[in-house]
Amino acid sequence: MTTAECLAYVRSEWGQTAANAGGVLDTEIVGFLNMRQTELCADSDVLVSAWTATTVAGQQQYSVPPEYTSVEAIHLYQITGGLGQYWLKKVDITDLDPRLATGNPIKFARWGLNVSGSNSPAFWVDPIPTAATVATNDLRCYGRQTPQTMVSGAQGPEVRLRWQYAICHGALASVFRRLASGKSEYWGASDRAEAIWQKDKAEAQAQELLDVYKPGDARDSVGYRFGW
Repeated sequence: MTTAECLAYVRSEWGQTAANAGGVLDTEIVGFLNMRQTELCADSDVLVSAWTATTVAGQQQYSVPPEYTSVEAIHLYQITGGLGQYWLKKVDITDLDPRLATGNPIKFARWGLNVSGSNSPAFWVDPIPTAATVATNDLRCYGRQTPQTMVSGAQGPEVRLRWQYAICHGALASVFRRLASGKSEYWGASDRAEAIWQKDKAEAQAQELLDVYKPGDARDSVGYRFGW
């Protein structure tokens, strides 16, 4: 669906199909859609992506781009420098070497970092890279990404169709909650829509977790797993 179609679906479910009708503006509904899409992407694996970073000699902390809400895995791939080609182990921050050992990183921890007085999500690597180990774009990082802002007539939703209906249900709950501040009879409708939204989100969390992380080996043409 487009953003306009999501908006129309919310209004259809509400029963107020005319533009800006019923006491809630169309721009407000698009705002609710954006809020729910961001919540869904941050709380589940419906929108996962990757970015690259470069190890720097003597630097342990690396900022996470603002559009990412998690660091799920990091792959070190070097054809120069330390020549490391492996996945880093994800550990707790207290599992990093307290001696601040140097060398090619073999593990990382998720934490934060003060950048010009503001907190930035970050990951910390261990050991700390040296001039002899670093290479350009040698960190391939994987995480949950927040979506682009939906704009009616322009940017559409980034989640797949199944979850587009889900964010519409979430937006509808927000519409009813807005209306309930003036008409208490809307609280029941808001609770019902919120329950549907929470069910949709739980389904997304379970289904996408299985889709992204379910292990499996490739099979040959007759169905046998490779490596057996």
